[in-house]
Amino acid sequence: MKKIQKTILAVLLLSASCLSVQARSKVLDSFITKVSSSLVTFDYSFTCLVNGTKMTGDGKVELQDDCFRVQGNGLDIWCDGKTRWTIDTFAEEAVAESVGAAEGLMTNPALLITSVDDAFRETSSGSATFAGAAVDTSVLTPLTKGKSSMDIASLTLYFKKGTSTLSGVEVKLNDGTVTKFTLKNFSFGAKTKGKESFRFNEKTLDSSYVVTDLR
Repeated sequence: MKKIQKTILAVLLLSASCLSVQARSKVLDSFITKVSSSLVTFDYSFTCLVNGTKMTGDGKVELQDDCFRVQGNGLDIWCDGKTRWTIDTFAEEAVAESVGAAEGLMTNPALLITSVDDAFRETSSGSATFAGAAVDTSVLTPLTKGKSSMDIASLTLYFKKGTSTLSGVEVKLNDGTVTKFTLKNFSFGAKTKGKESFRFNEKTLDSSYVVTDLR
């Protein structure tokens, strides 16, 4: 499940954006522009086949600049741009890590903001059907240089027809795993939160938690 949670962070990756100088579709360009100037929130559900076993889950995401919070499937991940806390409420474990340039994109979606020209490129765009509705699509693949080394083989973004509202994502990993996300209540809001809103208060953990501080 923790690997799936990293795939959930891939949804954050696509939100942070990708192509700085390359040509890109109008819908992707509009999406990137809105993400960069907004507090992005959405609920998600996903299905995934892992070694023949179907896995499902759901949760919610908040993303603003280099800060984010992901809640779902027993994990609560906080990042204020400098420190990331991963709280496993099932196992009663908490891990604190510094956010640094040496990290991979699968663990630090903020890297896509600081290196927007070193992440993904759009390989195609068009129209399709997702969850029974007509959608616009954008297919992204990782660039092969620098920080782009990751487990992701491709991302397919599904937008509500004629809008920059994301309604679904398909993530393909290099090992062949495919995870399909359905997004609901996707919103571009005003940037009303400060970094402290994404900063985890470790004092809220009780004595039953095992805390690992890797900072």
